[in-house]
Amino acid sequence: MHITGDLLGRRTNLNSRTAKQLFVHNLRVNGLKAIVYCYGLSASRYVEYASAISFLSLSAEQSSEILELGSGHSILPSFWQKMRFETLILDINRTALKWQAEKSRRSSSQTVGVILGDMRYLPFKDRSIGKISCVSAIEHIPGEGDVEAAVEMGRILKGDGVCVVSFPLSPYQQSCFKRHWATGIPVFLQRLFKVFLPTVLSKLGVDRTSSYFERFFSQEDAYRRIVSSSKCRKEDHLTIRSGYKTKILYEKIIPMGAITMIEYLTAFFLETSRKEKGTDAIILELKKQI
Repeated sequence: MHITGDLLGRRTNLNSRTAKQLFVHNLRVNGLKAIVYCYGLSASRYVEYASAISFLSLSAEQSSEILELGSGHSILPSFWQKMRFETLILDINRTALKWQAEKSRRSSSQTVGVILGDMRYLPFKDRSIGKISCVSAIEHIPGEGDVEAAVEMGRILKGDGVCVVSFPLSPYQQSCFKRHWATGIPVFLQRLFKVFLPTVLSKLGVDRTSSYFERFFSQEDAYRRIVSSSKCRKEDHLTIRSGYKTKILYEKIIPMGAITMIEYLTAFFLETSRKEKGTDAIILELKKQI
């Protein structure tokens, strides 16, 4: 599988081929149910996954092995397999790891390697991993966990290795937090299906519990807590901005990441750039400082 295309532009110049491959792969992994529910492949994930693919595929590090951190029920690990990368997954969620192993067996002749573990204590030797992918996971570690995870990623990364990490940005000068397990679901739906929502989310593989935590990083914290802590240099980055209409859609009408076709089409209208002010999320390409 070959991925090409420029991801940058005033509007998302998301390679239609890449987006289509992700869309089709989601159907293969999750079956016909994915026609209705996107199984985590939200509009922003199209951009985040495509960016991770671009950054890691074009890196100078020639290793065919990728360590995927905190992927939960994401389709990205099995997509790496389709690209012929040897894929290791580390996650603290035993159920998610079992799901990943099962799905990879269905979609590929080679099963992903799964490791039950904590991103804050990676069970790898110093400078032993050439490629690391951590998409929208580090922001869910409370306390100083994001800093500890960044330190660990930098520790295990090879001298010429590349790490891609993405996370949401704060609309304020300071970082802010969300702790409600129903974050991203319009309030009227929370009220209407209050009793059933936890069960529905669990059945769909949405990793939400009463201990839900999400950090939105200020620009200062993004560099202090992640880049500086990893002892890596920022090689490149991409930011995402959803725009007012998209925010209203998710806040008032439909849950974020719920309807496959809406997410697929919305992905092409997200604004991407290298500007950081006033954006919603950032994808960082980090390289080990030799």
